[in-house]
Amino acid sequence: MLESLLAVGGLMLLRDSVEWEGRSLLKALVKKSALRGEQVHVLGCEVSEEEFREGFDSNINSRLVYHDLFRDPLSWSKPGKALPGGPLEALRALDKRTVSGPATIALDSLSWLLHHLPCPTLCQTLHALSRQDSCPGEAPHLFLPFIHPLPTVPLSTLTR
Repeated sequence: MLESLLAVGGLMLLRDSVEWEGRSLLKALVKKSALRGEQVHVLGCEVSEEEFREGFDSNINSRLVYHDLFRDPLSWSKPGKALPGGPLEALRALDKRTVSGPATIALDSLSWLLHHLPCPTLCQTLHALSRQDSCPGEAPHLFLPFIHPLPTVPLSTLTR
């Protein structure tokens, strides 16, 4: 099943609920992508890097690049030390990665980003990241957002 999901490419939304815990599925997809030889970028907003990496062996962890927005997302404790430009620039920087070849970009979580960034700007950035021609000559990005139910943002807005 994971193989068929990964073959699709592009933008994939994973909905989290009481019945279906989304982080386990996200981690399974991250693991499968790493085992396929892809570099995996994780923009972590809800759990620490240590917690996200927990359960992965050294082979998986060596292919995982964790961009930490969990510890100090708005640079309050150490101005200038967190990701420059905040969450939006961190997200845009993922598209300008220096390693060529196939890559997976995983968000943990899209909900957090929607609470801290303007929805239209975030949607435009996500669309740009998921476009197959954003990196000419390279395999398309596989994009795996992780989302909690959001009463204020209809999912149809994100999937268009």
